[in-house]
Amino acid sequence: MNQLDWGQGRYESTAPDLLPAARELVAAARIQPGEHVVDVGAGTGNVALLAADLGARVTAVEPAARLREVIQQGGRDLTVVDGTAASMPLPDGSADVLLSNFAVIFAPDPKAAIAELARVSAPNGRILLTAWLPGVLDEVLGILINAVTEVIGSDPTEGGIDWSDPAVLTTLLEPHGFQVTGTTKDLTITTHSAEDYWSTRIAGHPMGVAALPLLEQAGVLADVRSRTLTLITANWTTPSGVVRLPAPYLLAEAVR
Repeated sequence: MNQLDWGQGRYESTAPDLLPAARELVAAARIQPGEHVVDVGAGTGNVALLAADLGARVTAVEPAARLREVIQQGGRDLTVVDGTAASMPLPDGSADVLLSNFAVIFAPDPKAAIAELARVSAPNGRILLTAWLPGVLDEVLGILINAVTEVIGSDPTEGGIDWSDPAVLTTLLEPHGFQVTGTTKDLTITTHSAEDYWSTRIAGHPMGVAALPLLEQAGVLADVRSRTLTLITANWTTPSGVVRLPAPYLLAEAVR
């Protein structure tokens, strides 16, 4: 599932969950007015819009045409281009800051993505990214991913790397002259109910749009949905029915 069409479904339902992390990411970047900031895998533009508000020259790189339109509706003076983490239509050394909020972690070829970030980064540039740490989200999404694995006969996440491990990031970035540091951050994903989480964060998410028809065809979708709702209700639902899922993440910075 690392080659999703992010324009499918309603990623707008998930994007607000990530806004607190986007704020942390932009703050950690210490952006100065006039710097060229590139938001890699911009989604709905959380990071790009925040950087533009700081007076940066912003380029939002996003492969999904529909999401590029969403960014342009944000009312900021920025540039939106079609591209991926491994292929950005930008000159060598043109970015003072490259930011990626839970986006580059979905790159099908991590080494190619890192090489492209390094190419676009200025000689004294900095790269900052966020990546989910192992935890509750793995438990919740694990039910779905395991079911898809059984249906298609292979793990759809196979071939990825642990983006949340600073040692892994160091191995990838050191050859390009970067030193990596990381900080653990806390985030809580809140929805009105377990049913709301399923419909908006799973069924309406690009991952769900890709996976759920396969499970329905295999006759296991109802079971996957039931087990997911039971898990969420039993562990992370308050007496009032509100869901609060703890979602810790790594905020990594790489500097030359």
